[in-house]
Amino acid sequence: MKRILLGTFAALGLSASGFALSAATAQSDQQPSHAERMQHWAADRETLLDAKLAGMKAGLGLNADQEKLWSPFEAAIRDAAKARVEAMQQMMQARMQGEHVSPVDRLDALADRLAQGAADIKKIAEAAKPLYASFDASQKEKFTLLGRDMLLPERARFAMEMWRHREGEMGKDEGQ
Repeated sequence: MKRILLGTFAALGLSASGFALSAATAQSDQQPSHAERMQHWAADRETLLDAKLAGMKAGLGLNADQEKLWSPFEAAIRDAAKARVEAMQQMMQARMQGEHVSPVDRLDALADRLAQGAADIKKIAEAAKPLYASFDASQKEKFTLLGRDMLLPERARFAMEMWRHREGEMGKDEGQ
């Protein structure tokens, strides 16, 4: 439990330093350019990912053998996050340049992003399998708890929360 708390505090400390940097930039007299804002956004995302990975690793309390299996898992997570940030930056740049995208082109771009996301998730799953198999029951529970936010992209998390909320309301209706 102490390790989980320590990992969480470490993650919060790292993320707070990233936000302090972006807040200092926001307080200056000169407004940052779009490119600078995108760079800060990407840096903030990377800082948050660093904090989440550090907290997860600390909370799991890996042994020496598991440490070796952590590196491929972490690399897969970082590669997927980098691909998401790059895709987002490309979309922002296209929008800022005033490019008009037809609905068909949007669908095509969405399909490409979803296919890339699926491939990235598959890589993460493949890298996680040997690591997860090496865990004891306590570590498996912690992995599920600590990895939930990191392993589920925002849209999937939102969809799951909406589903749970809907299921909860349906249960209330049935019970009344």
